[in-house]
Amino acid sequence: MKTDAPKTISTMPRLGPRPLALHLGLATTTVASSLAGLPLRQKEDAFSLQPDIPTPVGSSLDIEAMGYGPDLLQQLADQGSEQVREMIDGIRLYHDHPYRRKQRNRPVIWQQGTTQLLDGAPEAPSSAPVVLLVPSLINRAYILDLMPGRSLVDYLAMRGLHPILFDWNGPGESERGFDVADYITGRICPAIDFVSEAYARAPLHLTGYCMGGTLSVAAAQRRQDKIQSFIAIAAPWDFHAEFGGQAKALFDQREMWANILAGFGEMPVDLLQTLFASLDPNLGLRKFSKFVKMDMASDQAKEFVAIEDWLNDGFPLVRHVAADVFDKWYGRNEPNLLQWAVDGEIVRPQDISAASLIAVPKTDKLVPRPSALALASVLPSATVITPPSGHVGMMAGGKAEDGLWRQLGDWVMAN
Repeated sequence: MKTDAPKTISTMPRLGPRPLALHLGLATTTVASSLAGLPLRQKEDAFSLQPDIPTPVGSSLDIEAMGYGPDLLQQLADQGSEQVREMIDGIRLYHDHPYRRKQRNRPVIWQQGTTQLLDGAPEAPSSAPVVLLVPSLINRAYILDLMPGRSLVDYLAMRGLHPILFDWNGPGESERGFDVADYITGRICPAIDFVSEAYARAPLHLTGYCMGGTLSVAAAQRRQDKIQSFIAIAAPWDFHAEFGGQAKALFDQREMWANILAGFGEMPVDLLQTLFASLDPNLGLRKFSKFVKMDMASDQAKEFVAIEDWLNDGFPLVRHVAADVFDKWYGRNEPNLLQWAVDGEIVRPQDISAASLIAVPKTDKLVPRPSALALASVLPSATVITPPSGHVGMMAGGKAEDGLWRQLGDWVMAN
């Protein structure tokens, strides 16, 4: 079956950054806490609950030289207020920006439920190596195919490879009762079977990004005879790596999470976004204060809007998938402890004999480096690369082509 994905332009009003009230609250709290904590520095022997008290983001004031008088406090207050105002102005500019992403024309070559495979190079030779791209279940797949010039799919096709993109879409009726194992055995594995048969002359490189990488470990173990290699990009494996006390306490609240899932029947997008925001509370303040200074007609501004739209365009996690992620992964760290079972079979990266590539970005707030490196340490033949960007930037940012894309393409061509 081959159909064409619809060509549409989103006209929905922008509501992000989601949840908006949280991001505004975090910005004002950051400024207020900076001012409230400053007097604690006045005495060298003062007991401080915050040894490194933040000053307003990007502050240009020499605090030590100025002393701690009321003039300094007023200047810091004025500067903090200005930063919050810049953030609000940046959000307004983002809401009003004319850019709207156009759907890429990608033929649908396979579908089960709402899950589709999109062909990124329909004219590729039948022998061209296939790169089967599996994104996260949470954010939409198009971060790998964002726009012309910012598309891993386009780049791989340009290199003579045959990219095929998983597009999970939102969960439908057939996915409402899914758990993590169902997505692996009922979606990823059948897709591998289809691709390996449809493109029998081509080597198949299974490539998972973020949560898609973790899911793909189990699929790679089950379909080793059908894949040439396994590639994981910023895929968490040791879910307790750099796991602070507050995070541990949060995920230990199993009854609370169970009540949330029972009440909503899923893990809502805004709650997921709240958890992501907690990893870097000042991110909204920094990035929108930077955005307001951009030329709104520039490619830089358009790319900012495109990525921000994607960040705010996620899917809820269905109830049993969310329970697995919060309890089995983040709560009990089952993958790293070799206790995670899929359909009764323990997932063991040690048993994957295919060549493997692990991409661990230089800076990643979402998946700490030790978490992703834990997977590389147990794969028998893993190559590790370090793209010079963050979790999203390495995939669609300004350094993506000379970083992750090129490294990935070179490795696939050599394997």
